[in-house]
Amino acid sequence: MLYYILGILAVIVVHLITFLKCYENGIKVNWLHMCMSAGFSCYMVYIVEYLHNNVIENGIGLAKLTVMFIPAGIFMPIIYKRFKYFLMNILYVLCVGGLISVLQYINCNKFNPLNNVFELFGVLIGFIFTMIINEISPEFRKKCIIKKRNKQIRYLSFEAETLALLVFVLFFAGAIVERISGRDIEKQKGAVVYEHEDEYKDIYYADKDKYDRYDAYAKLHPDMKLEDVVWRVDANLDQKFYDEAYTTKADANTKSPLLINKFNRVSEDYKPEELVSIEGDYVATPETTKAYHELINALEDLGMKIYVVSSYRSVEYQKNLHDYYLKSDTPEEVDTYSSRAGYSEHHTGRALDISQVRGNLNAFEGSDEAVWVYENAYKYGFIVRYMDNEIDVTGYIFEPWHITYVGKEIAQTMHDEKITTLEEYVVKYVDHKKP
Repeated sequence: MLYYILGILAVIVVHLITFLKCYENGIKVNWLHMCMSAGFSCYMVYIVEYLHNNVIENGIGLAKLTVMFIPAGIFMPIIYKRFKYFLMNILYVLCVGGLISVLQYINCNKFNPLNNVFELFGVLIGFIFTMIINEISPEFRKKCIIKKRNKQIRYLSFEAETLALLVFVLFFAGAIVERISGRDIEKQKGAVVYEHEDEYKDIYYADKDKYDRYDAYAKLHPDMKLEDVVWRVDANLDQKFYDEAYTTKADANTKSPLLINKFNRVSEDYKPEELVSIEGDYVATPETTKAYHELINALEDLGMKIYVVSSYRSVEYQKNLHDYYLKSDTPEEVDTYSSRAGYSEHHTGRALDISQVRGNLNAFEGSDEAVWVYENAYKYGFIVRYMDNEIDVTGYIFEPWHITYVGKEIAQTMHDEKITTLEEYVVKYVDHKKP
């Protein structure tokens, strides 16, 4: 942002000088030229700011680079008289591209000569467009150029070069100050050598401050789609489960935390705002209870029946349960099928363990009831929370009996978008808004 501000100030200074030179020498101010020149100058500031610490290395990025330089080939010949010759455009862009490469080397310790080639290609395309425009309307270009009475007014002949020189002086000064002071220079270097930076920019839920984590996770999972890499890292799946540095906590003031997992927990005093009887002695939130009764009614119409085996649990109850399992299994094994205290979805009153056999969860897998729930639970606002082969995301083994109430709208979206985990949904639809 600082570079943008300084760049805009440079644009204002250059055009103020242009105006004063015109006034001083009795030259009528060409406001069309001034406006187009100011727009082109701001465009150049954007180009330099975008590229000064961003080395483009992949095919998609290079194609975008070509498109970025097309306006240079269009507007330079129209605004500035000397640039009606293609050779002048080439020389100008080579100088600009060369200086950008120097900035890249200062900031990134690397540069890519292909960047300069694709910049020239973009200018060539733009110049061809200009020739077409000139053939259609030859008078338009004449209207955009300052008509000088005195041929010795050197500044007006080198207006474009003056602007470029001033912009680069600002950027070089900034780069040198950062190099000497060492202010966050390593972090800035990291931000410009990301292997997939251009692709990240096209993923709406990608966060710039996590580019280094995306790259590291992508290298560990080379066959994974980049979109999946991004949401998994956003869900902290590149970190160890239960890492307190990446853990958020819902407290007594949180009405209904949507996501509870090994990075999102509740406080020791957390309790849902309201709990009602759902079946027998089991309790759940009112919304969960209502949806569950709708679900079992639909099942009963088909001659099937399921029962609640577990619902709301307090933090203390979960601690005792987890400790009990630790008596027979290792902590690593227990963590795959039992939540630690505070990290269980059952604390929310929206999670249910169900089975067609009372008190027997293991009998549920593979049953007709399980198949129906898997295919139809979303219609009633439930999801099967811990799916098969998702242990790397949820941290839990396949639990076909564990369903969680998320609401019909969310469940429908997850079904339509084929999203199988709440972690993915939260990243794409809660933490970020889909455009």
